[in-house]
Amino acid sequence: MAYDPNSSLNRPDLQTSPPVPPRKSMTPWFALAAVVVAGVVVWSLMSGPSTDPATTSATPPAATETAPTVQPTTPAPATPPATGTAPATPNSGTTQP
Repeated sequence: MAYDPNSSLNRPDLQTSPPVPPRKSMTPWFALAAVVVAGVVVWSLMSGPSTDPATTSATPPAATETAPTVQPTTPAPATPPATGTAPATPNSGTTQP
C-alpha cells in the first residue's frame, strides 16, 4: 500500500469532528400535552350531572284538569260624546313658534 499524503488518517489535524446531532424537537411533547388537556376538558364536561329522563321525555304528561270553557261576551254599547263641548282642534288660528 502506498503512502497517500492527502489521506486524513495519517494527519490528525485534518480530521473533522463528528457532526453534532440535531437537538430533539419538543413538538411531539406539545402535541401530546394538547391531546391530554383536550381529553381532560371533554371528560370534565361529560361527567357533569345527568338530566332527568322524566322531564325530557317526548310524550307530555297526562292532563289532570280540563280548561274552563270560554263564554263569548257581547261588547258594551258605545257611549256618544258629551254635547256642549268644543271639538279639539290642533291650531286655533294662532301661529305657534
